[in-house]
Amino acid sequence: MSRPKFFDKLCLTTTLVIFFTIAIFSSQVYTPPKDLYQIESPHYKFVFEKDLYYFYEEINDYAEQLYTSYRFFFGTKPDKITVYILDDVDFTNSFALPSTNIIRLYVNPPKDFLALGGNIEDWSRFVFSHELTHIFYGNDVRDPLISWIPSQLIKNTLNIIHQPSYLQEGLSIYMESKQFGGRFEDDLFNMYLKAEILSNEFPRYYLGTGSNVEEWSPAGFNYMYGTILVRAIADNYGETTLREIINILDRKILSNISEAFHYVTNDDWDSFLNDIKQEYLVQYDLLSDKGYRISWFKINETYRDTSNLRTDGKSIYGYLEMPDKPNGIYKNDKLLKKGIREFDVNGKGDLVYLTTTYNYGYYTNKLYYECNSGNCKKLVDERVSTFSFIGNDQIAYSKLQNGLCAMYLYNIKTGESDKIINYGKYVINSITYDKSQQIIYFSANYKNQTDIYAYNLNNNNLTQITNDNAKELQLYFLDNCLYYSANYVDEIYNIFCFNLENQEVNQLTYYLIGAFNPIVLNNVLYHLVYDYEGYHLTYLDLNNIQDEKLNSIVINSVPKNLIEFENNVIASQSEKDLKKFTSEKFYFLPYPYLSVDIEENIYYGAGTIFLSDALNYSGMIQVYTDNNQFYADLGLTFDYFTTNTVVLSLAKDYITSYFSIANTHLWHINKDINSLVEANLELSNSSISSYGVKTYSLVGPYSINSYNVYDFGLNLSYYSDTGFIAVIDKPFVVFNTKITPYVGYQTDDIYVGSNIDKILWRPYIPFEDGKYRFDGIVAGADFQYNFGEEAFSYLLYIQFDISAFYWLNLPIRVDSDMFK
Repeated sequence: MSRPKFFDKLCLTTTLVIFFTIAIFSSQVYTPPKDLYQIESPHYKFVFEKDLYYFYEEINDYAEQLYTSYRFFFGTKPDKITVYILDDVDFTNSFALPSTNIIRLYVNPPKDFLALGGNIEDWSRFVFSHELTHIFYGNDVRDPLISWIPSQLIKNTLNIIHQPSYLQEGLSIYMESKQFGGRFEDDLFNMYLKAEILSNEFPRYYLGTGSNVEEWSPAGFNYMYGTILVRAIADNYGETTLREIINILDRKILSNISEAFHYVTNDDWDSFLNDIKQEYLVQYDLLSDKGYRISWFKINETYRDTSNLRTDGKSIYGYLEMPDKPNGIYKNDKLLKKGIREFDVNGKGDLVYLTTTYNYGYYTNKLYYECNSGNCKKLVDERVSTFSFIGNDQIAYSKLQNGLCAMYLYNIKTGESDKIINYGKYVINSITYDKSQQIIYFSANYKNQTDIYAYNLNNNNLTQITNDNAKELQLYFLDNCLYYSANYVDEIYNIFCFNLENQEVNQLTYYLIGAFNPIVLNNVLYHLVYDYEGYHLTYLDLNNIQDEKLNSIVINSVPKNLIEFENNVIASQSEKDLKKFTSEKFYFLPYPYLSVDIEENIYYGAGTIFLSDALNYSGMIQVYTDNNQFYADLGLTFDYFTTNTVVLSLAKDYITSYFSIANTHLWHINKDINSLVEANLELSNSSISSYGVKTYSLVGPYSINSYNVYDFGLNLSYYSDTGFIAVIDKPFVVFNTKITPYVGYQTDDIYVGSNIDKILWRPYIPFEDGKYRFDGIVAGADFQYNFGEEAFSYLLYIQFDISAFYWLNLPIRVDSDMFK
């Protein structure tokens, strides 16, 4: 008896579904090909680009010391850990994969406004200490329900997914802070925590379990509540108690944090949370008595990530987020550019803005200049971080390379850039300009200290203006004064004015939570004030406070202190002294196979899933029989510039083959464009049974409320068995409902229709400390009329959104097709 051909198709489809579930995480660590080298130590294998050898050197000895310290804390001993160090992104991040003992380090240190602790000089060790916690925690497998499993990959994966993200990130922040101060000592990060705890929403740690939520937070609910809970336990009960709670959760997969807390401390969890609230309320009363306030003058409905206030001397510009409106650059109330966040404007109304592209594994920041008329646009440079207009005809910007930073000056008329400060270990937070004196002022974190510096274009001298432990951020120059946000007093960021002539510093705002991003227009101080809902645009009339006695702040200013940032020259090891990195470690997950076809024939056998530790290679092999003959399914996906897939289904005299090449890109051509291109080929034996290509592009993506929308989408495809298909759609949001009209063409038929999606309810009702959660209800419809068939069709649905086992989003959807 031969296997039915329809069953071959079914097996191929099933294999593809399983296979693409694995392959979806490909290119997560890096995208081959890359020239990488490796060095092994007792507990690590470091894989790095040649020019990042210095980054490896900074970590190497410290990593072994940290391994011993973490081994004592967690009581576990992970197998060899692979640490990838690459410079292929222009943002700050890193991550760990405990399942395969992988750490991926990005080399670019953070700006101070990211609230990561300000560790620039020792960023490599700081970020490593955070990610190493995830590896040890993931390897700390104690629960008898999973500890017996022979596969370390499976055990680590199950151990991670039954622990909430807020506990994992809280421990990682706790360990980083033990070593470096970290976020525990970052006033900006602590501001986020203060605003959350003082809000009526506290506590909502159940939103930081690991599954996706639509509620906004400034730094992630998992990071924020992880810090709140872990720090409070350690401060009030001690580190030993914290470790005991972790051990309880590791040993009991069915437990949760409140039960483990009560078991170890014999205290009530709700009372513990209430004590945290009361502690902050006491601080609130003390600060209120000192004159701080929590109210502000409301200008509009700005909230969430509103930022980047600017002025051309006539109007207010900013990146604004408001309910029911597109996010983007606004000039007063007029929307100029959707979705663009980082920008500057000069006196003529010209714009310079930053966008990020993605091509073949590289995320690249690109800086564009666009004149006010819109008729001229040019690329200024790539790998740009911070920037500002210098007058109307120049742009100063910082540029990234191999984890180092340099400052450049770009001439708009000539299109030429000159490096004015060499590459070194520093980060530039913001830039402003004194046109009359031709001095560039900027805030920079250098040697783990943030101060104001001045670069004189007349003589190329670099001068340090402040020298203190506070952080001066978001500079704005006007009339011989520097306005900025700083945490000089009570560890709260407020707006200050530094008079450069008499060296006097005055405090202008007294917000209890924090104030940021000052600009002055017509003697009115516009700025942003923060609460748990985000940043809000407000103002202060400077005319009203000129006659009042201002709070003068004494800071350690150091005028005319000429300095020179250290020039970090990267000394790469000779290739002959380094071992070439050639292959990733592979893991195999065997499983039994059993299936029944429509004719009730039984097939049984075995298979294995295999994947490499960096997830660039994955696949499956399964062999089974019906007692008459043997069959086999094989799948392989690998990254090499593109994501490439091969799937084979083998029988005695019949082979079904599937080949695919796919790639995603993020372009910028006047607007951001997200695109996917995929080509497929399917063979039956040696005959082509199907082939085709498809592309899908989203042009001009942005967001409104919790909806991701775009200017328009274009879906084009041609397959030999279905013909040419073209669909154009354009979503919009009205009454907090996403409506997506579309028009399509297929096989001589033209059809029009519309999708409707509406979030009806988002209560986020938690159970078991967020292990399970009812997220809400979504409803929608799809109405379509086909002109060729002269037929109307529709689909209605209602979806119940549930989260389970902390990490899994499980939408349960019921639609009208089920009842037809």
